[in-house]
Amino acid sequence: MKLWRIIREDIACGAGLLTRLPLGWLRVSGQVWSLPRSVWCWPLVGAFIGVLAGVAFLILRALQVPAPVAAAWSVGVQVLLTGGLHEDGLADMADGCGGGPSPERRLDIMRDSRIGSYGALALGICLLIRVMALASLPIILVVPALALTGALSRAVLPLLPFTMKPARENGLARQLMGLTRDQVLSGLFSAFCIALLCVSSHIALLTCLLALCVALVLRAVSKRFLNGYTGDVLGATASITDCVVLTVLVAVWNS
Repeated sequence: MKLWRIIREDIACGAGLLTRLPLGWLRVSGQVWSLPRSVWCWPLVGAFIGVLAGVAFLILRALQVPAPVAAAWSVGVQVLLTGGLHEDGLADMADGCGGGPSPERRLDIMRDSRIGSYGALALGICLLIRVMALASLPIILVVPALALTGALSRAVLPLLPFTMKPARENGLARQLMGLTRDQVLSGLFSAFCIALLCVSSHIALLTCLLALCVALVLRAVSKRFLNGYTGDVLGATASITDCVVLTVLVAVWNS
């Protein structure tokens, strides 16, 4: 029973961080949320969001809605379910790293609620890639593709706080400082299992490696420009991973 209570707490914590879904009822009275402990379920939450968005795509296509329009609505469902969390991080990081002369100034820009030209461009390109990639996939692959990208884009996030220090002395992302190797590996393992369920083994391995590469690149960028990670960096990592994995899936299908 204790294990089930912990699982419920972790799912409530992970979903509460990554989505706007009303899953607070899963929380067990008297239990303390542990953000680092919940990372094992982040890929599951991401895959669930992808499945819901994929179902929306299938319903619209069944209603004879053109693929590009259905894809746009599908991405819109993802943004709605997550509250635009990752997209906001991408826009903020693009503004900060593109317009600040020093790490301190870049962090100040990233905290500004207003969006600049770099952020608008990054956000627009990201959404365009996702919509066009979905519209280019065979309809039978849309749900597996969205589940796969949702899982991988969340699974690689803990790698940054595990290998870096936070750029700020406060903030939600600082709570991930206590991540252990086993916790990080549990998230990666969950995502790999989901990948094997969604696509063939060689494509699963390829997409997993590419997702890791994206995390390493974002780690290098954030270390160079910010001297650490922030929640916006994690959001940007998730958004860019979505774009890269979907692009690769389209390329593999068309090859």
